[in-house]
Amino acid sequence: MKIAMIGDLHYPSIVLNRPEVVKARDAFFDYVLSAFLETEADYHIAIGDMANAGELVEFDYIFSKVESCGNRVRFIHIMGNHDTYTHDKAAILAATGLKPYERIETEQATLIMLDTARETVTDWSGFMEEEQLTWLEANLSEPSDKPLLVFAHHPIYGTTARSTEAMMSLHEAVQLRRILNKHTGVGFYFNGHNHINSIVREQDWYFVQTAAMLDIPAFRLITVEDGQVSVELIKFDDRNVKEWAHIVSRHMPYFEPFPEAEGDALSSNVSARKGSSFGGHQG
Repeated sequence: MKIAMIGDLHYPSIVLNRPEVVKARDAFFDYVLSAFLETEADYHIAIGDMANAGELVEFDYIFSKVESCGNRVRFIHIMGNHDTYTHDKAAILAATGLKPYERIETEQATLIMLDTARETVTDWSGFMEEEQLTWLEANLSEPSDKPLLVFAHHPIYGTTARSTEAMMSLHEAVQLRRILNKHTGVGFYFNGHNHINSIVREQDWYFVQTAAMLDIPAFRLITVEDGQVSVELIKFDDRNVKEWAHIVSRHMPYFEPFPEAEGDALSSNVSARKGSSFGGHQG
């Protein structure tokens, strides 16, 4: 099984109204979304902050790209804090037809999609209501040695890079770690939010954080086969793509380029199964 996953996309409907900026935005997002969606995978997942200001026109742009792929692409969007800047979750879900959180069971792995976004622009930390936590615990009640892949926008506090900074993680009061530790096999927790690549291991759990697309034009390719989970960082090395990203990221609201987005030497790739040694390395 293969899963293609993008970090914070931040597609902006509004940029500085200059021809070169608008042209760079259109060229950049057309290129990276087309390449991402053309990648052969069983699922294509956006890990949150897909929209920059949460405008419905931003979602419309992205979903029009998805719909042009027909049934070939099974697309899943995880809710991020920027996605709720303008409209509440109910309006976004009605427009996209997606679920706030869900479980997908496959032969190779169990996939869990979580909603950690708040509906406010003043607090961009993550939170989960008791209803969702109860649902998650029920879905992890049966022992399983299959890999568990969890997708959420916010990191768990104290895991990946920057996750101990103010409002840069799921709130510490949310007991997500306790629930996830009920899983008996290898587990991977994928998140965005902090705009820096980072991979951290805690026993049989691997926390994989992906930078914003405008900082590091790239996506993750996750492969699961016979209990082995491999994660690669697939970069767009075209010079034009980097130039477009540079122009757009400096002429749009609600986004500041993060200079250390590349992360450390263990932040690109990892390969693991239950009980294996840490396999991260520079891509």
